[in-house]
Amino acid sequence: MAPPPRTGWSAGWIDPLCWALLVFNGWFAVHFASERILVDAAYFLVRMVDDAGFFVSHGRWIMPLSQGLAVLAIKLALPLRAVIALYSLGGVVVAGMAYFFVRYVLQDHRAGLAVVASQFIGVGHAVFCPVFEFYYAAPLLLACLALLRSTRLAPPLQGVWFSALLFLVFSSHFLAMLVAGMALLLAGVHCQRHLRWLAMAMLVLHLIIRSVVLSDYERRAITSLWIRFEGLGWTWVFRPGRLLGHLEHMLSVYPDVVFLYVLLMAALVQVRAWRTLAAFLGGVLVLYVLQSFYFPDGTHSVYREFVDHPFAVWAVVVPYILGARPVPGLGPWYKALGLFLVLRCMLWLDLSGTYADRVAWIRSRIDAAHEQGIGLGLVKDVPTFITPRWGSVKLPGLEPMETVLLSATDGTSSTVLLLPWSDTTATAAEMDTTLEARMRAERIPLPWDTPSPYFDLPRTPLRVVR
Repeated sequence: MAPPPRTGWSAGWIDPLCWALLVFNGWFAVHFASERILVDAAYFLVRMVDDAGFFVSHGRWIMPLSQGLAVLAIKLALPLRAVIALYSLGGVVVAGMAYFFVRYVLQDHRAGLAVVASQFIGVGHAVFCPVFEFYYAAPLLLACLALLRSTRLAPPLQGVWFSALLFLVFSSHFLAMLVAGMALLLAGVHCQRHLRWLAMAMLVLHLIIRSVVLSDYERRAITSLWIRFEGLGWTWVFRPGRLLGHLEHMLSVYPDVVFLYVLLMAALVQVRAWRTLAAFLGGVLVLYVLQSFYFPDGTHSVYREFVDHPFAVWAVVVPYILGARPVPGLGPWYKALGLFLVLRCMLWLDLSGTYADRVAWIRSRIDAAHEQGIGLGLVKDVPTFITPRWGSVKLPGLEPMETVLLSATDGTSSTVLLLPWSDTTATAAEMDTTLEARMRAERIPLPWDTPSPYFDLPRTPLRVVR
């Protein structure tokens, strides 16, 4: 059994803290379920409801893990409100299962704490769109790292678990594959013969599959990365202005990640672990360069947090790997981690007000559509919702799939589809003629042409909601 982590706190507080955070995460997911079907989350859920099954996008086979509860609810014909709540809870359940596995099956306290931390550190606005696959791949990566040093399972069973979990991590996102590869090397996977070959086999298998099923979206992303690299040159990412801009952004939005980085580096310098320090900083450098070319826009947003999440995972993974070694300077790091976990909970609650106001406004437009007998509606003068702190993020406006889901929670006959009327030069009739073509082009299910029992929306002309 792995010894308790050298945290600088009483060991008896570790498990209660982890369970309290998991319970808070679950409560938050259920209480703010309507706010957490933002943009892509709503689209994914509509696809699941429409197909009455799992939805896998871009060959990311980890997605069904977080969708299991919602799919079960759909199969059981539970009310849509329950489906949305269970959908919101999906990622929390994945993290909870990973925590139970590493803490009680593998008996690894450090891994349990790291699993929970991976769900909070660096996560702010993205908690309201919890569909980025790396969020629930991070706990699985930590489970893989825990299996590397565990002696609790027989080698064959250990290999099966390690292979399955690692393949899911690789499939979740390119950045997850990169972080996993760096973490496994730092953890010494190359020193364990059978797990080393299994890791290589999973990587090769994943790359073969990805080369066959690479989506247009991913192909465009890879192409744009190379276009920026060739056009801007690699030295562009190290220009002083860009470096200062990124540092300012990190300090204002991710102070927990920055502070944990500093404490970790101080601990490594204290014990003169120069190779480990170089490996840690090398990982940060690799992530920074790829992130800069992949998504150079520094404006903070939900998607910006998706792209930045590997930095937060790296801040948690490396100290976990070092936890098995005598690094006495890690005590302050663990104390700071406990503080930041609590502060992240407070941040979520602070941000929730703006997201709740947005959903309340959407519901008011749905009510107006019901009063006016409108099924397919156009909404003018969509207000702008901006969070007052933590990046001052401008929230997405009116999202059609959210209106479908939120309206249908009051019954199938209450289903409406509302669209923002941003181009007022086009008439409602002109927009109506291209509506179906645009929705089909974006692979959005048509609520008036669906076998789902959750939606009942006749195809009527678009009308303006007053």
